[in-house]
Amino acid sequence: MPAPASNKRIKAGTSTHALSWQLPPVGHPDRPKNVPDDHTKRWTVYVRSPEGDPDIRAWLNKVSFKIFNTYENPLRMVERPPFEVTETGWGGFSIDIRLHFQPISGEKAQYRQHFLQLEKYGNEKQQAEQERTGCVRIEMLEPIHFNEPTEALFDALTSEDQWDYLIPAGKGGSKKASLGPNGRLKRGLPNGEKSAQLPAKGADDVPFSADQEQALIDQINARIEIVDKDFEMEIKRKEEIEARLKALRAEMGHEAAQQAAQQASGDRSRRR
Repeated sequence: MPAPASNKRIKAGTSTHALSWQLPPVGHPDRPKNVPDDHTKRWTVYVRSPEGDPDIRAWLNKVSFKIFNTYENPLRMVERPPFEVTETGWGGFSIDIRLHFQPISGEKAQYRQHFLQLEKYGNEKQQAEQERTGCVRIEMLEPIHFNEPTEALFDALTSEDQWDYLIPAGKGGSKKASLGPNGRLKRGLPNGEKSAQLPAKGADDVPFSADQEQALIDQINARIEIVDKDFEMEIKRKEEIEARLKALRAEMGHEAAQQAAQQASGDRSRRR
């Protein structure tokens, strides 16, 4: 049975991450055993909710990761949190990820793809931080939309107990453990913000926010404008060349233009 008409669309958040660390060189006492000599990095790819979001298990049942086919058992099915795969290697590649939803959803699995970035990237400041920490991190945040969710899924996605996993274990939990670096209660905890929506503002302890999302959208739109202008310039240049060719053909006459075209075609054939 579908959810009430006023709640036909529900959004859940998931973030796909990849982390990689430099391995000690061959022969170093800290280098893990049984790692091939040509492997220079240890990496982890995983699927999780942004920090402070509702429990991902309310809607996610299991995750399959299709890694490079040279690895033993390249199709990895992870049926309980943490939804992650850790391996070693020497080069990046694309990982196919399949999200399997809880049976109560009646939803088909959805595919995602994540490129495993092992080398440093970004501007000088970003690369310096990666060098300092020895860790390269790639993060992608994607919303999962459920249109016309079943009643069971709707109840699961709107239940208050989705945030229970954030409360520290022990008698009544620890208020200190519930505080973020800014001294405020963490998202999703009692008296804190309970929402699957992105926080409005970003901060050092807020990896994803609405203003960061808008900044990325603005950056993409700016790049699109540059590509559109370049495309318009190429179209204009093409039209100018065609106009010059037409004028040259008119000056040379029909037969001479045909001979020039045949000669140019023959030259191209010989170069092949």
